[in-house]
Amino acid sequence: MSKYREPSEKSKYYVPKEDYLTAVHYSLRYPLWKEEVDTMADTSKAITYDKDRVQSSPDYDSTFEAAVRIVESDKLHKMQIIDDTIRLVAEGMDYYLRLGVCYGLTFDQLKGKGIPCERDKYYLIRRRYIYELVKRI
Repeated sequence: MSKYREPSEKSKYYVPKEDYLTAVHYSLRYPLWKEEVDTMADTSKAITYDKDRVQSSPDYDSTFEAAVRIVESDKLHKMQIIDDTIRLVAEGMDYYLRLGVCYGLTFDQLKGKGIPCERDKYYLIRRRYIYELVKRI
């Protein structure tokens, strides 16, 4: 049995298998994108000595340059799509849904972290999340 179980064609949240797997793997990339965006922001705190001489200019703003790199990166936009979809469907369980769909935690692991609902409700919310995400990506 595979780790991911696609909704049946009878479900109101049915999506084709290929779209379902795309959405699942898209969500699982979230931690990697977050780490990349976080490390991009940290580059403004250090001087790099990758040239023969270091130039100092009053016009250069390293914080601005880091912000431009982050905004130009599509990672921030992709993360925003996931965050918006989670907020749309989570019904107050944003934290737990993010852990489940983005970090791959199982329901039993979420139960250990104190998820405030039962298995059926969580999986219904997760199916709706996948359905909505497929429409957005």
